[in-house]
Amino acid sequence: MQSIYPDQLSSTALELNLPKTAWGEMISKPRTPSEWFADKFPEQVAQYGCPFLEMRQTSCDGFTHITPIAQNIDFFAAMLGGDSRLGHSVVYYEPEMQFYYFEPLQQIYKPTSPEKLQSLYCGLLIRSAQELNHDTSKLNLFVEFRSDKTAKAVVNRAKSILAADSSFFSATSSHQRIRGIELHERLILRLVETMLEPKEGSILTVTQAYQIFCQMSQQRSLDTIKRSVFKELMRDYVRGRFNLALRHDVPDSENKHQQAWKGLAVVEAETVA
Repeated sequence: MQSIYPDQLSSTALELNLPKTAWGEMISKPRTPSEWFADKFPEQVAQYGCPFLEMRQTSCDGFTHITPIAQNIDFFAAMLGGDSRLGHSVVYYEPEMQFYYFEPLQQIYKPTSPEKLQSLYCGLLIRSAQELNHDTSKLNLFVEFRSDKTAKAVVNRAKSILAADSSFFSATSSHQRIRGIELHERLILRLVETMLEPKEGSILTVTQAYQIFCQMSQQRSLDTIKRSVFKELMRDYVRGRFNLALRHDVPDSENKHQQAWKGLAVVEAETVA
């Protein structure tokens, strides 16, 4: 009579596991790494799919063993963007090729490094392994998926998935970052919209406007920016609001040419108040 070995009665299947829900609530605790991450980051799952491809092995005596064998890089890159339900946010600001994270207490974005994001990614893998039951294989979660090569690949993919263009930190955006040029842009916009008025025969020089701007910056404890940067920003805002171009041929008291706007004046202090 031919003997039957246990492995002849076992079964193996590849699965894309997601949490079982009813009426928007989980029916049971996550039992696999894929379910664990999907429960923590449902928005990312909805957009980029299941976190892991997992192998389920069932032995002849009914025991089940789950092994994550491949990961969805897009999901984990999006995961680094944080949980919006908790007010978390991480973006990759393309104009500067810099990651920024949102600091909730100060309500401002601060720069962070790819290495810190790699550490965050690796830390979440460890946390999932610790919280899952003994039916889950921990080897890939501890070693393969936490390797420098994989962590760098995830963060590199995040540059495209979490990309933000120049409008994200623009003067008209609600997003603010620490020491960002947009803080000065908003101040210049305020100067143009509330402190200037069209007036025939008047002249506003770049020097005068820059002095006013520096005073406003000091009042708000902001570092001043270079005059050349101020001039470029101021020129665009003045053209947009008053349709006036910056002139380079306006004579001063010594009949020397200077940069100025003709037909523009500073509003009287009483009017501003």
